[in-house]
Parts: sequence; structure tokens; C-alpha cells
Amino acid sequence: MRRNKKLLRFSLIATPLLLALFIIGGHGIKAAFYDSVLTTYVEIDGVNFGPFDDIDGIEQFASDGFPLSSDSYATVTLEREFVTSPSLYLWVKNRMRKKTELKDIHLITENEEGDVVAHQILQLCQPLSWSVEAADPTLGGFNETVDFAVQKITEF
Repeated sequence: MRRNKKLLRFSLIATPLLLALFIIGGHGIKAAFYDSVLTTYVEIDGVNFGPFDDIDGIEQFASDGFPLSSDSYATVTLEREFVTSPSLYLWVKNRMRKKTELKDIHLITENEEGDVVAHQILQLCQPLSWSVEAADPTLGGFNETVDFAVQKITEF
């Protein structure tokens, strides 16, 4: 009985100490409610144009990948706040000048460990507009917005 009390007292003292050493040693403990950070990159013709913060218009497509409306395309908008990656300006400018060739745009979503968690292909795209505006002057940078006409979406 006395031995069990000593063992219990030791475990009550040792458990928090071991936990503290584990955390201090650089190993974090992730809680079950921890939200992983996802980043979506835009890739066109093998060129990575960097991450985009907001992608609107994907919900306009049915599960078969075609637009819900009777139109042959739906508009998808890509937006990002602090532009440090290559801008889509030159690509959009060249595509709008040569309106003959439609392109596929890859949206690759990765988690914080760099694992691909989603891969969507916006098929047969034509840029509709491109704009940039100054961001918060204290932070610098620019906000970039690009609208695309997309005929179909495929998911991997």
C-alpha cells in the first residue's frame, strides 16, 4: 500500500515534468482542433505564379465539372494581397492579344508540410481582366486580381 502511494506521488510529479521537457525540447503537441494552413498555388504552362489568397467562382460548377448555368463558361476570379511572386500581367496581356489559344490553369493546394491536398485544373481558360491596386501603404506591395472565363473544372 505504501509503495503504491509513493508510485502515485512520483507519477504526479514526473508526468508534468516530462511533458514540459518534451515541449521545451522543440516538439510541439498539436491539439485535435488545430487548423492546418493551406496554400493554393497557380501554375500555367509549368510556370508557378505563386500563391493566391482568394479564389471565387468554383462554386458555379457542377460535380461533372461544367458550369451550372446554360452558358458555355463561368467566371473564376483569383485574388492575392501582397504580390511577391511573378505577376500574371504579362501572361494575361499576351493571352488577351492572341485570343486563339485557350489554356489550362492548375490550382495546387498544399498543407504546411508541403503535401498536395487538392489539385484542380481550370480547363480551356481565357483571361477576361487583370487589375492591380496599391495595398496598405504601411505594408507595401500590391493587390492583384485576375478574372478568367473557364469552361470546365477537373479535380484530382
